Amino acid sequence: MRCKNYTRSFIYYTFIAIAMAMVTACYDDEGNYDYHELDAVAIDTTDAGIQSEYAIMRFDTLVLEPKVLFRGEEVKGSEAPLDYTWTIFSATSGSGASAVIDTIGSERKLNAVISRTGGNYFVQLTVQNRNDGIRQFWRVPVAVSEVFDGGWMVFYERADQPGYSDLALIYNPWTKLNVNYNRYYTNLYETTNGEPLQGHPIRSLDIAVSLASGNNYVGLCTDYTLVGVSENGIMKALEFNEFFHEPPATMQPTWYGQHGSGVMSGQSSEVLLNANQIYTNTYSFSATEGRATKFGVPKFANGIGELAPWNAEVPNTLNYGIVVYDNTFHRFRYAAYNSAQLEEFAEQDVNLAAFDINNTGMDFVMADWGKGTSQGVGLRPFDYIIMERAGARYLTISNFSSSNPQDTNIGIGLYPMNDLCPDIADATTMSASHVGSFIYYGAGNKVYTFAYDSQQPASIAWTAPNEDEEVTCVRIMKYYHGTIYGYGMVPMSDRLVHIATWNETKGEGRVYEYLINPASGILATDNHYEYPIPGRVKDMAWKFSMQ
Repeated sequence: MRCKNYTRSFIYYTFIAIAMAMVTACYDDEGNYDYHELDAVAIDTTDAGIQSEYAIMRFDTLVLEPKVLFRGEEVKGSEAPLDYTWTIFSATSGSGASAVIDTIGSERKLNAVISRTGGNYFVQLTVQNRNDGIRQFWRVPVAVSEVFDGGWMVFYERADQPGYSDLALIYNPWTKLNVNYNRYYTNLYETTNGEPLQGHPIRSLDIAVSLASGNNYVGLCTDYTLVGVSENGIMKALEFNEFFHEPPATMQPTWYGQHGSGVMSGQSSEVLLNANQIYTNTYSFSATEGRATKFGVPKFANGIGELAPWNAEVPNTLNYGIVVYDNTFHRFRYAAYNSAQLEEFAEQDVNLAAFDINNTGMDFVMADWGKGTSQGVGLRPFDYIIMERAGARYLTISNFSSSNPQDTNIGIGLYPMNDLCPDIADATTMSASHVGSFIYYGAGNKVYTFAYDSQQPASIAWTAPNEDEEVTCVRIMKYYHGTIYGYGMVPMSDRLVHIATWNETKGEGRVYEYLINPASGILATDNHYEYPIPGRVKDMAWKFSMQ
């Protein structure tokens, strides 16, 4: 019986083996048996000078060079079949976290400017073998801190994209307190928000609403729009419509500024001239709170003409809620504090006033605030305006700081400029001193100093290094806020001048900084800072900082 079963099993398995052999004989083997040893890739940070984590400031350059091994040998050149990709991405996840992954390098060694906003990130190296597609990874934590808590703002039209604006920031011991470095950053708006700001630049202004970092925003105004960007990161925080309780039907800004010296609670206002209507946003200066107010209804008046791109910015009085200039009818108008109506000033006494603010007979050209009745915390400057009549230019000085609308001698100074000021007909920018009795004006490739009280001819204060450079903006270091200004929070206040030029031939802007004698305006030319700017500068201003 056992023999019989064994015989049957043998016959069965023999039959299966023969059948499988027949099937195999009909199959064409097309396999590739040209095997190769796996090309091993490894990333090694031993003795490579690499930290376990990094803490840097935004726009610092991060340099990393881990060792890469191919087939057990360290890669030195580019002959190995390897591709390198460096990326940066958020180390946090969940609600509000950024999912953006940026590629920042494609070489074995990373040498990249880190432009991501403040936060915690991973920087990762991916090495891919082109022979088999296998990838190796290495990453390191990088904490990025913002640095935009002070400095000097430069607002310019992009040379590479005419009709669009962008922002630069300058940091050096003259423009930011308690620093010993020299840095500058350009195209910050596009770098942060993905595209430049549409429109030609008009004004950049950091209005101090709060002493707490992060509660203020910087206003950037172009002839197309107004946006608010975060003070610490230049990230767009407010669109045009978000500035208003009820947005106007037309978006056409021509001026952006502020009114009041900031030291009186609820006395200061953000100011916007849009489509020939003036708006104010009254706010209170706070140690902790941010701004919660918005622009209300525009001011109204009977028979108002075209308003000049200006307002009286630094009155230290509740007598005025706003002061504007009607360029059509050549007259100043004011609105009382918390009033929506533009009104006339009292009739001026021609025997006392240097000129009639109700009928100047002149066109507005450019303006700044400067030396007034006091300095320091009691900041009460006068308004210095260059005006023009029949081709002749005049420097006018008005006291809107300590006067009231019933005063009859608000126009306190009138100085003819044509005979004393070379190239004044070609002047395109000015800045008034808050300490000395002088103004700067820029014309051609020169900056002139005009000491108006002396009635002596204006002198050349500075000439551009290149004759093709045109002076486009001149600003003296100062700030409108009386408390911040008076207690020494503004670095080099009244002792520093910033000069911006534009070279049409090269398509390049530049900013020069010089220390000055605050009484005379004489420049100390033995030392200066100089920065290339990728555009034509329209405005410059100090960025508020508590440091």
